[in-house]
Amino acid sequence: MPALPGILESIEQFTGARRGSVVLVPNATTGVNTVLSNLELNPGDEVVTTGQEYFASRNALRFYAERRGARVIEVPIEIPVAGPEQVVGAIMSRVTSRTALVLADHVSSPTGMVFPVETLARELDRLGVDLLVDGAHGPGMLPLDLEELGAAYYTGNCHKWMCTPQTAALLYVRPDRQAGFRPAVMSHFHTDFDVDMSPFQVEFSWNGTIDPTPRMAIPFAIRYMEGLHPEGWKGIMRDNHELAVAATELVSRETGLQPPCPLDMLGSMGSVVLPYLPPSVLPPPEGIDPLQDRLRSERGIEVPVTFTPNPSGRFLRFSCQLYNSLPQYEELASSLREELSRGIRL
Repeated sequence: MPALPGILESIEQFTGARRGSVVLVPNATTGVNTVLSNLELNPGDEVVTTGQEYFASRNALRFYAERRGARVIEVPIEIPVAGPEQVVGAIMSRVTSRTALVLADHVSSPTGMVFPVETLARELDRLGVDLLVDGAHGPGMLPLDLEELGAAYYTGNCHKWMCTPQTAALLYVRPDRQAGFRPAVMSHFHTDFDVDMSPFQVEFSWNGTIDPTPRMAIPFAIRYMEGLHPEGWKGIMRDNHELAVAATELVSRETGLQPPCPLDMLGSMGSVVLPYLPPSVLPPPEGIDPLQDRLRSERGIEVPVTFTPNPSGRFLRFSCQLYNSLPQYEELASSLREELSRGIRL
């Protein structure tokens, strides 16, 4: 507990959040569930998300909506996307007077596409509708200024692009939404401790018997990663983005497969659109696509083949970090070309 205020302060500084507005949760899925558990949904209310949303968050949305008689509106995002305005327009077209919340990715897990959440937050705020940003891949991939972003809620993992151990994630709740906002797992009231944290933060400080080690590593991870590049995090994010763009251009050019969006809509992940095949054996995310299996077992390339349910989509997605280089993606492109030359359907 004594170290927690400093950990929270380091995250607030890293994400541009107002002091007292960030808490720690095990992962972004828990963050999404926590926000949904605090919603006062009524029969007839609607909650809006997209067909790109990660399956666990989509499941949570359906769970909380169904138990309260609300309706989930799932907006299909047609791929390839022409530009950010298409994403905003598709979502806003389904927002009505019955909309209680919009749940949207910051970075789409299936495609790596960065959603225009800043524009979306402004448009929704104008209508009095709250936005929950599922930023599972956001922290460490994209520069964040959560106070400027203006979304009511933002959750993101630290174990992905910030490189902390797993079970370290953040949940941001805008100050005007903190009154009455409680953890999904209730252990302590804010009156139980006298510490330099907001009442909102205190109640999230020690929920059940948890291993605090991953979250204690967050300040070190921020400092260590920053030291890996002469320009710190700004340089890391820029170089990773530039590699993702170059890798996407390369794989697309060598295979004839189309990117899912304009390249300036990518962060540190890229992808290309594959011909649709139903997921094998089990539905996503457990179903392993035959192409993914062949690339791993026959060529030693670990790269996911991802799916979206609405509309049905299939994508080859790759990530770019400081330890990657363009020749690795040349090997991927070469392997895909050989698959095509053998008449194998990708």
